[in-house]
Amino acid sequence: MCAPALRPSSNHPGVKKIVLPDLVSHCNFKLRCNRFRKLITTETKRWLFKDGNLMGKKHEAYHGLKVGLLVAQCYPDAAYPQLRVVNDFMIYLFHLDNLSDDMDNRGTVSTADEVLNSLYHPHTWRSSSRVGKMTREYVYFSSDNLLAHTLTDISAF
Repeated sequence: MCAPALRPSSNHPGVKKIVLPDLVSHCNFKLRCNRFRKLITTETKRWLFKDGNLMGKKHEAYHGLKVGLLVAQCYPDAAYPQLRVVNDFMIYLFHLDNLSDDMDNRGTVSTADEVLNSLYHPHTWRSSSRVGKMTREYVYFSSDNLLAHTLTDISAF
């Protein structure tokens, strides 16, 4: 039987605390991991770090995220191309979030312009910023041509 969701604390009368049920004991499914986890993790990190734009603590922070593991456990039956698209998207979103943490309003608007122009005009918009290039690369690799391309033929960018 579950405990009540809110109850008064004996140490601080009038203060309420949240008691969460034991959800883990109710999980009876087997944890599985996609067989392509290590490959997509390595390739996505190569893509993210390719121009050497992340150094020191920022570089190390991405290793601790374990995005590849999260994606591989969420999609244990996905084929390599689909898993790679999801993994790249997740790391791309984390990268955008980290970039925006250090920006003021003008920087955020500028980054939004780079991203949106790269999405709306992937063949004509040429950006010198890394986030613009990453956006175009992601669109390129996640398109219908995904199976025909690898990160090694990125010379078009």
